[in-house]
Amino acid sequence: MGTDVWYVGYGSNLSEQRFLCYIQGGTPRLGKKRNDGCTDRTLPKDNTHIAIHYPLYFALPGSNKKTTNWGHGGVAFISPHKDEETKTLCRMWKITKGQYIEVKKQEGSGWYNKEIEIGKEGGIPIYTITNKVDLANVLPPSEAYLKTIALGLRETCKLDNEEIADYLIEKKGINYNYPQKLDRAIRCMIACKSSKE
Repeated sequence: MGTDVWYVGYGSNLSEQRFLCYIQGGTPRLGKKRNDGCTDRTLPKDNTHIAIHYPLYFALPGSNKKTTNWGHGGVAFISPHKDEETKTLCRMWKITKGQYIEVKKQEGSGWYNKEIEIGKEGGIPIYTITNKVDLANVLPPSEAYLKTIALGLRETCKLDNEEIADYLIEKKGINYNYPQKLDRAIRCMIACKSSKE
């Protein structure tokens, strides 16, 4: 049995700097909360992009309105129910099983309490985590959180600003707050601000 897994990030963990805070400790560039890191601080052995058929949305469990890291607004979850018509852009990180267990704990086992096995890559299992139900408390994400995702999408998928905005604008939690009548320039606000980082 192997000692590695692929861990799939679909929100802020698209960003290398943010994800490595879970591995080596530290505070995300645009976040507020310091992560402890893993006992084994070895960098991921590999990473690559992947698209999965689980819808992405932004919410918080219960009646929460903010997080200690990103402030007011929802964070990324995927529906636990597969939808072949949907593609969520992700980045998967090849880490040890021990690191994976510790990353899950840092993510918060109360919020991210369902593990989904996506498949295998090179004989190594691919896992991601989300909430066990589709959360009803849908909320728009904070600007800092959106910028972190935008940076990650650029790193991972080589998308330009308009492509990033087009991808994000349709997601539940964002589409409630940026209706279709908004012109393209405003829609691109999501991604364009990240270019200043």
